Amino acid sequence: MVTFFKGLLKGLLYILFFPIGLLGICLYAVFGIFVFIYRLIKITILFFTGRNLKTELQEDEEVKKILEVNKEETKQDTVEPALNLYPSDQEMYNVDNYISPTFEDKKEEETKVEESDNND
Repeated sequence: MVTFFKGLLKGLLYILFFPIGLLGICLYAVFGIFVFIYRLIKITILFFTGRNLKTELQEDEEVKKILEVNKEETKQDTVEPALNLYPSDQEMYNVDNYISPTFEDKKEEETKVEESDNND
């Protein structure tokens, strides 16, 4: 009997709250359509009158001012970077008197390595 009343109560809740939820979703959709049409008309008017389409908030203006002040301060306090006294091993240097090994030199090295492997 208890399960019957639980099922009955659950059904009544579904019957009562489904139309309310559906009404909320429909009102949200209608509101969204009105906002879309309003913004479309407003942006179209702003575009054809040549005005800026983006609206800036007060916080945006404050942030721009702070960034400009910081940019000016960093321009005044620029310090030249220090010279790197310990270059990394990854850097390559051009040497004028370096002669790259020829094919024959590489072949001789390979035969020497093979001979030493055979002797062991």
